Amino acid sequence: MTLLYLALAYMAGILAGRILCDWLGLACPLPGWLWLIPLALLPLTLLFTRKPEPAAAASLRWPVSAGFEVPVERRSPALAVALVLCLAAGALRYAGQPFTPCWTPADLAYYNLPANQAFERSAPQVTVTGAIDSYPLVADVKQQLVIDADTLEVDGQVRPVSGKVRLSTGIRERYTYGQPVRVTGRLVTPPVFEDFSYKEYLARKGIHSLFYSARIDVLAGDAQGSPLLAALYAVRQRGESFLNRTLPEPYAGLANGMLLGIESGIPDELYDQFNATGSSHVIVISGSNVALIAGVIMALMVRLVGGKRAVWFTVAGIACYALLVGGDAAVMRAAVMGSLAVIATGLNRRSTGLVSLGAACALMTLLNPLALWDVGLQLSSAATAGLMLVAPGMIAGFRGLLKRVNLAAVGRGPVGSFFEESVMVTLAANVTTLPLVVYYFGRLSVVSLLTNVLILPAQPPIMLAGSAGVVAGIAGLEPVGQWILALPWLCLTWTVGVVQWTAALPGASLEIAGYGLGALLATYTAIVVVKERSRLRRLFDRLRTWAAPDWWGRLISPAAASGLALTTV
Repeated sequence: MTLLYLALAYMAGILAGRILCDWLGLACPLPGWLWLIPLALLPLTLLFTRKPEPAAAASLRWPVSAGFEVPVERRSPALAVALVLCLAAGALRYAGQPFTPCWTPADLAYYNLPANQAFERSAPQVTVTGAIDSYPLVADVKQQLVIDADTLEVDGQVRPVSGKVRLSTGIRERYTYGQPVRVTGRLVTPPVFEDFSYKEYLARKGIHSLFYSARIDVLAGDAQGSPLLAALYAVRQRGESFLNRTLPEPYAGLANGMLLGIESGIPDELYDQFNATGSSHVIVISGSNVALIAGVIMALMVRLVGGKRAVWFTVAGIACYALLVGGDAAVMRAAVMGSLAVIATGLNRRSTGLVSLGAACALMTLLNPLALWDVGLQLSSAATAGLMLVAPGMIAGFRGLLKRVNLAAVGRGPVGSFFEESVMVTLAANVTTLPLVVYYFGRLSVVSLLTNVLILPAQPPIMLAGSAGVVAGIAGLEPVGQWILALPWLCLTWTVGVVQWTAALPGASLEIAGYGLGALLATYTAIVVVKERSRLRRLFDRLRTWAAPDWWGRLISPAAASGLALTTV
């Protein structure tokens, strides 16, 4: 568990770093390498490790009645020193890459107009040359792109710059990843709304500029960017086209979101219904998708190259899949956890879920400290923690309840399995994620448990048969893929029907006002108290036992009496 503690300390340091930077008014980031110094000092913490007490001394009896004092095992300060170093590393990591860097003329964002000039036709325009650096997302009649800039032309001067800019354009001409382009328009700072900072949302993705009224010209020349991403995005585009041709809407848009991570085709009204019923998590790529991919690749490669080598092919397959479906923070977290589980299996080691979760989140924030504020990462991590920490207790309580009412035999049957694997697991994930949902979105879904229990059995066929159908379609076996997609289509129809029905129930979703950070922390504190009530009760009993016998003697001791007298005077 030491790795988990270090990961938590590092992420707490990132949070503390933002608080300190905002409090001190740090205008420009610190050098980006400073955070490596505390991490480089971590091996030195072994010097603080104390030798363990001799086993013989620990096994002796120390009767207090005979005047002996029971030796207390002294904890090694090595862990405390390591935690402090990780805390400092996290603070320096954020200070080196804050939300608002200090721009220079070599940065594209240096030339941004204020957000309030986005729609002023008289505002000056600039011309940027670069390459498309994202998978083009199409929604209705709009196409969303990200351009990685190389040069900028302003006031007749061409300057080399670096940075990324997001823009929307029409769908008359379809663009592809890596295309060299020239874009002219108004370069604007992303806005900050009353209840949402679009500026920080884009900053987490490394984007600090927006283009308005953009005109795009495709330039001649070879495609730029990563050849691996170009190949993966080509596969993704073929899968998206196949699903759009095979399934009717809105099921094609849902299938694209569930299987390929392309959520732009889902109608806004339907997406709102998924949010209102607390079931939007089924749309996004999650750990179950990664587990499916890992299992298929592992089973195939074990037969082809053997067990040990299959591990590395599986890890590579998970990485490619994460990039294929968009590579957002929640997907990468699931990919890292899946890779750690596969590696542990290959090494015949036991994989600890909490440690893997902590390591995955720490790795994500090592690469990008701003990912700590990614809502998708927070929700997926909270759900995973709920499955590992809360679900076992709920299942045990459910079994105990059945035993008390003489229904233990029912618990061992299919009905009991359904309640344990569906109701209890879903409820555990809801317990740990609903506070975040209310905090960020201001809504509480009353029908969340009902909706998720009803649609849960339909999700495995969507992922299994849907993935098989997409693979067949990409491989050119479209008739086979269409037959395979018949089952996912029925399951998608059931899912949409249940979501629309529960969303239409009276009081299905309640607006919650005034649920701030204090209420969020209090809610999670209450969850921890309920979960750890037995351990906290034992701790309280120890404290009471320690303080009760001679509290009067301490109160009337000379030191205490003198202190009270001086305080009174």
